[in-house]
Amino acid sequence: MRTFIGIDFPKSLKVQIVEVQSFLKSISKKGRWKYIDNFHLTLKFLGEIEYEKVEKIKQALEKNLKDFSRFSLKIYSCGYFKGHGNLRVVYLKPDGNLEKLNNLFSLVEDAMAEVGFQREKREYTPHITIAQDVVLNEPFENFQKYVENFSFDEIPVEKVILFLSEEIDRKRVYTPIFHIELV
Repeated sequence: MRTFIGIDFPKSLKVQIVEVQSFLKSISKKGRWKYIDNFHLTLKFLGEIEYEKVEKIKQALEKNLKDFSRFSLKIYSCGYFKGHGNLRVVYLKPDGNLEKLNNLFSLVEDAMAEVGFQREKREYTPHITIAQDVVLNEPFENFQKYVENFSFDEIPVEKVILFLSEEIDRKRVYTPIFHIELV
């Protein structure tokens, strides 16, 4: 089963992200658009795991996160990862408590290393993917200005979730397997 560890968002924030995504669609020739239920912040992609490993993952996260306190983030900007002639990934950037988010990421990395997962070699770049393979009709700066002037709700970081990622009816679906409450 394909899995990742992440942070989910309240429905109200997901609705706001869809509004921003709609603006991006309006200035694009084409793209692949993330579904409203799939907006999240990834902490660690685990890939394919055996179901037997779920309990070890849970125990390691519980141990490492037992004293970690809740916090919140705010979406403040956007960016993209380049592709060949397109924007491979367009994303929203969180801010507000990035030091706390990076500490959470490090604790999750440590927990998963204890269970046998490879540590991430690249620097952690927190991002919320809203679209892939986008070709724009207008400069990216137009979208950037729109995002920077948009008033987003806060992202409450109250729990860490192990998600199952599967394709159902040609649609990517993320289902929580378990969550660890932060204090």
